[in-house]
Amino acid sequence: MSSRFVSLFIPLMVALASLYLSVYVEKIPPVWQALLEWLPYIFVSVVMLLAWHFNKGLILLVSLILILPLLPFDSLGNRGNASIYLLVSTINLTLVSQLQERGFFNRFAFNRIVFVVMQLLWCFALAKEWIHLPGINLYLVSLHQLSFALILFALIYVSCFIFLACKWWFKSDTFSGAILVSLLLLSLMHFLALTNKQIALLHTGIFLIWSIYLLIDSHKMAYVDELTQLPGRRALNERLLGLSKNYVIAMLDVDHFKKFNDTYGHDMGDLVLKSVAYNMDKVASGGKAFRYGGEEFAVVFANRKKDEVLSALEQVRESIEAEKVAVYECKKEAYKDVSVTISIGAALSNSERDAQEVIKQADQLLYKAKKKGRNCVVME
Repeated sequence: MSSRFVSLFIPLMVALASLYLSVYVEKIPPVWQALLEWLPYIFVSVVMLLAWHFNKGLILLVSLILILPLLPFDSLGNRGNASIYLLVSTINLTLVSQLQERGFFNRFAFNRIVFVVMQLLWCFALAKEWIHLPGINLYLVSLHQLSFALILFALIYVSCFIFLACKWWFKSDTFSGAILVSLLLLSLMHFLALTNKQIALLHTGIFLIWSIYLLIDSHKMAYVDELTQLPGRRALNERLLGLSKNYVIAMLDVDHFKKFNDTYGHDMGDLVLKSVAYNMDKVASGGKAFRYGGEEFAVVFANRKKDEVLSALEQVRESIEAEKVAVYECKKEAYKDVSVTISIGAALSNSERDAQEVIKQADQLLYKAKKKGRNCVVME
């Protein structure tokens, strides 16, 4: 399954579950029905606490946007009109999808929150009829008659939805998927004739999606290397604990990487590491690649024969050598294609040494590969 659909799988499952429960809401035991209308408030509190704990100011902003329909305005109960709250939420979610995460306690988070609060106050003033603007009220459009306002509303809403769908399609990340499904559920709450309990279930589903997103994202931060998107050192250590008796560990190092950094700069060095990681992630014979640290990587093969592992490592070495990386040369002020090579040392497991000792042996074999002339594989 591609990463594109993986990013949408959990949000969709939560959305479908909340929709299913909303259909059979009357069959829920009375004790639980009494709690239904409180569930969205409980879950949005959980999302905000997790956002604070993981320093995610962007998720706090999303929570404030998605909480709009929970505001205690009587006028929100009219299903015959498309509320201006949906339009405000749609535009804001689209804007948020373009923002970078800048943390919880800083001027960026404060400015963004002030921007959303100003919109909340404007909507509140419209609902209470404290302000009167020609052609604008809480019900921006009427669904019962065609008008310019309805066409404008439809154009803005459809454009934002298509933009978010395209962003998810091309970026394939869980954040874009969560925003897209949240907007879908938010729209259903506005356009369908639902009871308060059904709305509460759908809203609970929205905040459950973001709770799960925060937990998955925090796990990814701990176990996945941000630059190469390969599993990191912690993930490797856990993988080693679960290995069977027969396995092979290969250590890989980018040749002349320090010289490359000195010549082209660290930003170009990052491009090389990304290119190497991309080819390593496609290693054959069931090998699992990890970022060990710096320019060094590790590949773990479980229950594989020596010939299979050697063939897979040679394929990785050849694919990396064949890959051309476009780097910027400051002296000539132009880009040029360069090829990168790696050296590999691979060690076999045995009953006399644990996984860490196998890694040390693989490192020694990697050193032999360097002495041998680099761009080669040395295996026990």
